[in-house]
Amino acid sequence: MAKNILTNTSYRKLDVDAYDPDQYDEAEDVDTPGLGPDDRQVSQLLQSNRTFEALKVSLLNPPLKSKNQAVKDKATTLVTKVLTSFKVNDIENAVTQLSDAEVELLLKYVYKAMELLADGQTCNILLSWHSQIFNRCGHGGIMRVFCERNH
Repeated sequence: MAKNILTNTSYRKLDVDAYDPDQYDEAEDVDTPGLGPDDRQVSQLLQSNRTFEALKVSLLNPPLKSKNQAVKDKATTLVTKVLTSFKVNDIENAVTQLSDAEVELLLKYVYKAMELLADGQTCNILLSWHSQIFNRCGHGGIMRVFCERNH
């Protein structure tokens, strides 16, 4: 006669019901510290006319993994504020001083800013930045940015 082995569930160490997709909650922690650039520090650097340092600080702590769109938009607006404070003649020098990772992050911000802030003057400046970034990283940088986008 066969034993009924289904009544003994002590072998089951993992609660599979916890992984039920209907019970999954995507709630994110409320405003995780260190997410996004430091607004105060960037503003102080811009007021003291240290635009390159403001650009470097605005590229720190990008909210790439955040699901909070307001945090991402705030960071994009801040980086755009920094980009528009540069003189056109200083853009090439700023792009050459950035690391490859910073240039690709900057390209992500440029594309997002073109989506969010579509006025004529801002887009003109963003296109100047895009041109210099393209001169630095070529088609490969653009492809890496587009391939990383999660939409």
